[in-house]
Amino acid sequence: MSTRYAQADLDALNAAIATGARVVSYNGQRVEYQSLADMKSVRTEMERELGVTTRRRQSRAVFKGGS
Repeated sequence: MSTRYAQADLDALNAAIATGARVVSYNGQRVEYQSLADMKSVRTEMERELGVTTRRRQSRAVFKGGS
């Protein structure tokens, strides 16, 4: 199975997201993303193609009645 992405590409994108950068270099090519949402969308695509499984944290609110 051939993919368009390598683990190093995913690592570079994750590092950019973590630092707030919108420019990432893959294989000598520079890519500038328009938004964080675009970056997250590409990250999801990379993870799917690479077969990376990540556990997303789920939270839920619990409300208690007060007196």
